[in-house]
Amino acid sequence: MLLSDRRAFLLAAFALTGCGFAPVHGSNSKSQIVRNAVLVQAPKNRAEFELVRNLEVLLGPATAKRYDLSYTLTVDEQVIVVSAAQEINRFSLIGVLNFSLVDADGEVFLSKTAKSFTGYSATGTTVATERSKRDAYNRLMVILAKQVSNHLWAVGRA
Repeated sequence: MLLSDRRAFLLAAFALTGCGFAPVHGSNSKSQIVRNAVLVQAPKNRAEFELVRNLEVLLGPATAKRYDLSYTLTVDEQVIVVSAAQEINRFSLIGVLNFSLVDADGEVFLSKTAKSFTGYSATGTTVATERSKRDAYNRLMVILAKQVSNHLWAVGRA
């Protein structure tokens, strides 16, 4: 049984090699056209600052600007757990990020939407709840930034 699993793995490896499979982040990858080439719109608040910071970590700083990335961020905070004593115990943050990649000629190269959610607990003190809320916003911005960068890397491959 184990021998057949090895054979299947080796056949899959040969098939991927034969089809031109190459890692997205490889040094010879076509997707490298977006590395250090995307200038992200300036943030207006703390959540957007975290989003831009995470995008610059994933895409690199715009040292050779070829594209502008504009976005509209919407975060909706919803109550998801209310105790029998009518106390709010948990919140959900739902983030929607509409973004567009515009080339140097002003032509929209890509326009997509990234969506995700996260939550935080409100059962502790006021300070603990505020810290949980900030952490939840940070997690949401990391998730949205990764979704955006994945779209951009995929476009670079095409």
